[in-house]
Amino acid sequence: MCQCTFELTAVVTFAVASVERTRCQGVAVDDDSPVTFLPEFKKGGCKTIVQAGKLGPVVASESGFVRGVMEAYNNHHDLVLRPDDVWLAILTQFGLYVVANADELRHLLVTHDGQKELTIRSNASLWTADFGAFATQWVDLMDDHVVDPSLKHWLLPSFSTTTDHDVIVASVVLMATMKKYFSYKCGFLCGIPHVTLLGTVDDWKAIRNRLDKLAVYGPRMQEWTTLLAPILDQFVASATGDVDVAFWNSICSHHHAGSGTDYISGWLSVFCVFNDKGEWQGDKRTLYEVRIKPDVDLCALKPGDFFSEEVTLPYPLVDSDCIPPGYLTVDVTLDDNGTERKALMFAGHMGYGIGDDKASIAPRASWAIVLKDGEAAPPTDDELFITKILEQFKVASAANFNPEGDAS
Repeated sequence: MCQCTFELTAVVTFAVASVERTRCQGVAVDDDSPVTFLPEFKKGGCKTIVQAGKLGPVVASESGFVRGVMEAYNNHHDLVLRPDDVWLAILTQFGLYVVANADELRHLLVTHDGQKELTIRSNASLWTADFGAFATQWVDLMDDHVVDPSLKHWLLPSFSTTTDHDVIVASVVLMATMKKYFSYKCGFLCGIPHVTLLGTVDDWKAIRNRLDKLAVYGPRMQEWTTLLAPILDQFVASATGDVDVAFWNSICSHHHAGSGTDYISGWLSVFCVFNDKGEWQGDKRTLYEVRIKPDVDLCALKPGDFFSEEVTLPYPLVDSDCIPPGYLTVDVTLDDNGTERKALMFAGHMGYGIGDDKASIAPRASWAIVLKDGEAAPPTDDELFITKILEQFKVASAANFNPEGDAS
């Protein structure tokens, strides 16, 4: 049984794999806000953290949910999941999709053209303001401009495990999801080896019930809903005590392609179907794996002793380098008594926690608002290389372009 200490009551803890439970070792746990490790923080010229959710020691990660589950799966740690974490993983993927398809989805989400500014006023100062409360107020201001007035009630968590912190995280994620339709401004007036499912059975049923509404947002959402539905059905079944161990053992698998690419699959990949640009990456299900022919001398293998076999998997294959972020960002303008400041809000899974027993992993939701008052990080070597290749490609394409249609 999992011996880690959590304040919330577990609906069920069950054995999954017959492996020895191990302690977490060799991972960098940090007390600092995980937001400082994220690329947007560095590239956006961010420096000062105005306010952030308090997490305590966590392992910083761009994909706290997926990477945390992978860490537990790969290294035989127990896994602790809240309904809020699973729903937030769905919500951030939905956000990536909406941002990437804002024009096509506009008529389903908002009643206006362009980008409408949502402004709130506060008697607080930049350093005393409650930005968590501001996030929920910005979401409330969307009510008069969205097609479905129940949108925020559907998207924001309301489970037995939900805290004010979770609502703030989800609110900022919702702000980021809708950032092509809204801009956000705040004006300060004068100065001042087990899985533990937390929550209740009804919480897990509520996530499953919320899922159906995703389908109205286009064919990709319908496709994603079809993938998610049986997974969430298993969460509900497990919460009631009907545990399908085979399902939980299929949470994550690793595959190596001959080209050198590493993929993850298993049902965890369904939480990775939209990449960091909101583009669908859930179609790849097959790959070729190298096999050794039967009845060959393993001590004297020759090139002809190998063959490739096409393998089709039930879940998407996602390049391990393309695991999407578990968080979203949104720009906010702060009018600090006449001084305008540019800020960036972050929210989502920005890390995962390690239980008191040092043998359990749990995704951790977080949020932060930071000022863009530092120097932007320079491009990495990889980014410079890609930019150079793209420029060379453009030059070559222009040189070979013939208006008459013939290659030069």
